[in-house]
Amino acid sequence: MRACVFVTGASGYVGGVVTEHLARLPEVERITAVDRSRPSRSFSAKVCFREMDIRSPSLSSLMAGHNVVVHAAAVVLWSRSMSEQTRDDINLNGTRNVALAALANRVERFLQTSSMAVYDPYLARGQSGVTEDFPMGKEDRFFYYWSNKAAAERIVAEVFAESSTLVTCLRPIYIVGPHNRATVSGLRDNAINFLGHDPRRQFVHEDDVASAFCQALRFEMPGAYNVVPDDFLRMSEVWRLVGVRSVRTVPAWLARSITAFRWRFLGSPVHPSWVQDILVDFTGSSAKLKSTGWSPRYNSAEALRSAL
Repeated sequence: MRACVFVTGASGYVGGVVTEHLARLPEVERITAVDRSRPSRSFSAKVCFREMDIRSPSLSSLMAGHNVVVHAAAVVLWSRSMSEQTRDDINLNGTRNVALAALANRVERFLQTSSMAVYDPYLARGQSGVTEDFPMGKEDRFFYYWSNKAAAERIVAEVFAESSTLVTCLRPIYIVGPHNRATVSGLRDNAINFLGHDPRRQFVHEDDVASAFCQALRFEMPGAYNVVPDDFLRMSEVWRLVGVRSVRTVPAWLARSITAFRWRFLGSPVHPSWVQDILVDFTGSSAKLKSTGWSPRYNSAEALRSAL
């Protein structure tokens, strides 16, 4: 299909990487990329950047003439300087505004940047090979990211329920790569072992995530698709890979308490829910996505090394 693509969150990590990859496709004629701040990277001549909030009432008119929408704008790391109301307004009302604009413009395809965090974190704990039919999470003030991602998918499904627009929700696990070296720095700065736990972690390379979006643009892929590698790492392996020689071992409750103190009083963007997130310790399956012809080029260790 010939595509005119509208990308939200283009100045962010995932939105920027996806925009770069989509611009390389011969069937993509032009891309309008929007965000609240200008991108730090340079895009190709196909890409026109417009500074705009996804909650803006002008979004629909700017979207006119596009037949594919990629929604990648979201608050991921949340600092206490931003209220819960503002966070949810961006993640949920912003998603609704983007979806309604796409509906009004009768776009052919809507690609939602979702996450493996849509799954119920309490039910997922300790599970292996979680597939797309696993129960999604409910509203949860503590697991705000998980809660927001599940709610955003429900909003998209509601908006397009009676529409002919083909909706694809891509659910990647932890994304790393050359454009995201901050994750490795954060791992090094916060290296701890949890007493009695060595949880699993899957890391997916940014190029594998972008190729999943390209796959969804080129082929009809209705529904949700996990975007994960075929393997996982134990956190003890992660520390060795990122070069941490000595790792403290602490009880999980103490790690949560320290993280909460830093978040509440020291301006840290790492909410204590991210400590509990590690302890969910589950893995996902990409069998459904692989059935479309997609395949990860990198395993978890290779993806992590690419961000060193």
